Amino acid sequence: MALKNTKITQGISHVVLLAAIDDLLGIQKQAVDTLVQKNDGDKLTQTDKTIIKRYEEGLQKTLDLIAPAGMEIKNNKIVLNDRHARVLYVYNWPNYLYPNWLAATINFDAEFDIAQYIYPSSNTIIMKMLRKKVTEMRASVRMLEQKGIVRDPVLEAALQDAEELRDLLARGREKLFQFGMYITLYEQDEKRLKKLETDIESLLGGKLVLTKPAVFQMEHAWNSTLPLCLDELEINRNMNTSPLATSFPFSSADLTSDHGILYGINRHNDSLVIFDRFDLPNANATVFATSGAGKSFMVKLEILRSLMFGTEVFVIDPENEYVELSETVGGSHIPISLQSSHRINPFDLPKAVRGEEAETGEILRASAINLHGLFKLMLGTLTPAEDGILDKAILDTYALKKITMDTEDTSGLEPPTMRDLVDVLSTTEGGEHMAQTLKKYTEGSYAGMFDQQTNIELEKQVVVFQIRDLEEQLRPIAMYVILNFLWNRIRADFKKRFLVIDEAWNLMQHEDSARFLYGLIKRARKYYLGITTITQDVEDFVNSPYGKPIITNASLQVLLKQSPSAVDNLQKLFYLTDGEKYLLLNSDVGQGLFFAENKHVAIQIVASPQEEQLITTKPRKFWQKKR
Repeated sequence: MALKNTKITQGISHVVLLAAIDDLLGIQKQAVDTLVQKNDGDKLTQTDKTIIKRYEEGLQKTLDLIAPAGMEIKNNKIVLNDRHARVLYVYNWPNYLYPNWLAATINFDAEFDIAQYIYPSSNTIIMKMLRKKVTEMRASVRMLEQKGIVRDPVLEAALQDAEELRDLLARGREKLFQFGMYITLYEQDEKRLKKLETDIESLLGGKLVLTKPAVFQMEHAWNSTLPLCLDELEINRNMNTSPLATSFPFSSADLTSDHGILYGINRHNDSLVIFDRFDLPNANATVFATSGAGKSFMVKLEILRSLMFGTEVFVIDPENEYVELSETVGGSHIPISLQSSHRINPFDLPKAVRGEEAETGEILRASAINLHGLFKLMLGTLTPAEDGILDKAILDTYALKKITMDTEDTSGLEPPTMRDLVDVLSTTEGGEHMAQTLKKYTEGSYAGMFDQQTNIELEKQVVVFQIRDLEEQLRPIAMYVILNFLWNRIRADFKKRFLVIDEAWNLMQHEDSARFLYGLIKRARKYYLGITTITQDVEDFVNSPYGKPIITNASLQVLLKQSPSAVDNLQKLFYLTDGEKYLLLNSDVGQGLFFAENKHVAIQIVASPQEEQLITTKPRKFWQKKR
């Protein structure tokens, strides 16, 4: 048995080429097979002989195409065309091998072939040999004891290992094999080939897997690493099942749980990725992908399947992609725009946390702090003096409605609006400039959106806030107001919830909104909330001081197909191997990496035809669905 893995696999390309040429010669091959069946034992005609001759010539041409143009065999290398190759074989193995020890070698950035040969051995013969060996070692131990010589720990360890292996073989829990491993290295010149050989030897030597070049056997060694299953070196080592299993050249994590929702299929082993994100230390998630890679599709699929478990979902939707999903499951969608009749008052006071009693002073301070962040988005950078004036103006605005630090009960009091704040700033020394700036939100082109009382209720299991029709300048402000509004409601009622923030780069481009989002993500776990941030602009996360903390505070990450310009930053952020980096670059739509804490798998997002019809965002399919 031979297992083959390559970084750039020449052997596999040979097989593909052979198959393609066989297809071209398929007609001739069928003709030859027919002749053999019809004329078996009979004399072939001249026409039949011509067909067979042409077929044989075709096979010869196939071999010519596969073979290199030139080949020079030396004592320590092979020159194929203009490439230099050298074969290493493993001659020494450590006493212990750990799972996935070969991963570092496989992911090494170089061109090489790895061939593994596994030969099963007869347990009966091995048991007899072990019995004889154990008897000899026991006799040696007794002789040392009788002579009073200090015990030999190496001999005792070997005896213990032999006894343990005998027990495992006798119970059928282990089997014995012979195992050989060869590596063919390819480089452009002798100097680079020598460096690659040193790197591979060091990489394997660090795990006590020692290698040597197959000097004076290069042709046989090279043939042994071709996909022909011919072991011409026959340099093998006895190995039982457990260490042999750790040498399997591919490894994949298993994320199949006994509960949760189906996210997709593990591309390594075709197992199901079934997972409950609320089992992690926190239920936050980040989704990165290039445009059209399926990030919104994946999140909508997660929402649809999570609803079956009673999860409530809030979505900030910048492109009206979640409206049909919301309508199908009986949810509600709330358009937020200058033309909409739906309003959210930023001055709303948060409710007490989960029914607990809270001092008015604490609630008022929390509201004032959140309003500071909002007004910095509206006003821009403030001087320390302006910041102090704004803080006093906010508290004075609440005081106009009889809401102060000493108010005992605010439940029956109507909160102020932004118009009240503008009036207070207009009459405050040093606040006139801020009042003039804020007037565009109360009297100017943006009036009516943030200066009225809240008229929104969250009664449905799915609530989608549509912000597509908002001007670009208003999007970060609206998202900040919506998040603050939702956060106040979430803290007041303990339920299992998702909060999906699509195109989160709108918040990350401003420090105050990024800080606010980071604060929500850090505190979400305590309120049984999972926050999902979706973005295609990795640069905004990298450049923001809160980008990496937001990622590290998300136990679940999904990386789908990436553009070449963004994949290097993702590799640094998520400590991806080169193999994972290339996987993201070569992934198709709906394919990528699924991270859950320290476990990660290559995933294929899958949906049923009914689910896909409901949640697709492809323009062509959406147009066909509407017809």
